[in-house]
Amino acid sequence: MVNNDIMINSVNDASSEFDDFTAKKTGLTSDEDDEVVHVDQLNHRVEELECDKREREEKVKKLEAEIEELMNEKTAMKELIDELKKVENEKLELESKASIAKRMMELETEMARLQHDLISSTKAGEKANQEIEELRGEIEGLKGEKVALEADSDRKISELERKREKEEVEESVSLLEAKLKKSEEKVKEMEAMST
Repeated sequence: MVNNDIMINSVNDASSEFDDFTAKKTGLTSDEDDEVVHVDQLNHRVEELECDKREREEKVKKLEAEIEELMNEKTAMKELIDELKKVENEKLELESKASIAKRMMELETEMARLQHDLISSTKAGEKANQEIEELRGEIEGLKGEKVALEADSDRKISELERKREKEEVEESVSLLEAKLKKSEEKVKEMEAMST
């Protein structure tokens, strides 16, 4: 852009010199011939510069068109990148949601299993409590039986002791009766002998 401005200024300066020269020109001398040649050279140079200027202007226009095209491509690429980022974010969000949904299903399954285990444990606890109550009842019954057995044992022991005592007394009585009988026989024998 700066080179373009410099070139335009150069062309303008050359054109101004040419106009000054043409205004002064009235007659021709040898010096004037040199000046004409010089003017022709300047005209030629101006044409070259103008041609160069046109070429550069065309080149600048092409470059500006290319820059605009590149800017448009850059904008399109940026939009595409933004779209890809959006798609990627949506994909990540969907993956995250899928992961959360999967975890929720796992937790719901675990919760159902735990509830089932809790119900089973509660039923098992109730059954265990029922069994404990039944066992307590049985223990109380066995205690009652034990007391009754102890009472019966005590009674039987007492009866056995009485029976044994009775047998001992009867045996003692039998012995005493036998002794008494012997004694009576001895007495009779003694009486019989004394008479």
